Amino acid sequence: MAQARVLLSACIGIIMSLDAFGAGAEPSGPEKVQAALETWLAERAPLEKVTGIAAYVSLGDPGPAIEAFAGTTGRSPSDRPVSQDTLFQMGSTSKSFTAAVILRLEAAGKLSLDDTLGRWLPEYPAWQDVSIRRLLNMTSGIPNYSETEAMSRLWVEHPQRVLSADELVRIAYPTSSNKLPTTTGYHYSNTNYILASMIAEKASGRTFQDLVHELVIEPFGLHSTFYESGTYPEAVVRRLAHGYFENPACTDYQPKDCTASWNLPLVGRDVRAMSSSWTQAAGGAISNARDVTRWMRAVFAGRVVPAKQQGEWQRMISTRTGEPLLGLTAEDPRGFSLGLARAILGPPGGNWFYEGETLGYRTLYVWFAEDDLLITVQTNSQPADGMDRLHDAVMAIYEAVKPPTSP
Repeated sequence: MAQARVLLSACIGIIMSLDAFGAGAEPSGPEKVQAALETWLAERAPLEKVTGIAAYVSLGDPGPAIEAFAGTTGRSPSDRPVSQDTLFQMGSTSKSFTAAVILRLEAAGKLSLDDTLGRWLPEYPAWQDVSIRRLLNMTSGIPNYSETEAMSRLWVEHPQRVLSADELVRIAYPTSSNKLPTTTGYHYSNTNYILASMIAEKASGRTFQDLVHELVIEPFGLHSTFYESGTYPEAVVRRLAHGYFENPACTDYQPKDCTASWNLPLVGRDVRAMSSSWTQAAGGAISNARDVTRWMRAVFAGRVVPAKQQGEWQRMISTRTGEPLLGLTAEDPRGFSLGLARAILGPPGGNWFYEGETLGYRTLYVWFAEDDLLITVQTNSQPADGMDRLHDAVMAIYEAVKPPTSP
């Protein structure tokens, strides 16, 4: 097993020493979390092509917390162990940043969730009646640029190219030669969040990058979180784990009988040095598990936006029907709000969660509200379809730290 270590954060002055436990003593919470990570990595590394995993377990607000790591940052013998300094791409967990920016601008009177694209972005007349709300809750019907052949060709042939927000949107915009399928109800589309960021820039007169730093990263003390619309500084890239694309599946816009994915030339590639400008406001942030947990704690505690916007933030639609969803049921177990998701995740019941995935990274958090637990895990691959079991790591950690049930 690759080198692994565990830290216990003394967030409220609680300090525990692993050395205090004798060989025959009941394992501590940190020891159980460490064992859960090592077991998951040993079982899943050959299948998911990962080399390391990081976890942060928030046992309350502001603390205490358990921080644990297993494995290494890459496949080379010289790659460092995963540590507190290691960063991962957040993927779509950072869609919450975009939602926060929009909601803060609404609270400041700069825009409304019911404003349309026609008001803010008239250069896209085909989508003029779509509201900001429908962008953020994925009911716009707008196609997803990141599932197109054009996007795959850029990844494969021009991995360092820095793309603008407008270039990304134009990949999905309907023309005489570009007729991607439109949808009704819920349909996950990264194009929605790129458009939302463009509206935020128009409404505020600021770049989206500046808005993320001023409204999210700086006020909430996210010292290991970074957002760039283009290329990241070398100092940030050096801290980033290597990320591996290992998914040969065909994309959503390929024929049903597809036998070779447009992305096939990417399989096996380390994407760490690729430009992340292809994702931007749809999931382009880089962070560590500690900061992701700190941010999501602030979100669910209502510390980011006023109460009115908080209610809008967590107002769900059904991912099955696209209609408003007041609560989860066995028949309708998954909901989506504004960059947040909620689902019945086995025995713990309905919980807020999100798994963000980029070409070589995954970040997953789950907020177990009834137990006041928030668990974040991060790892370094996009595995083949059906192979992603990162949720198993969260559930193993949950079983290790959940409060005892009352008799």
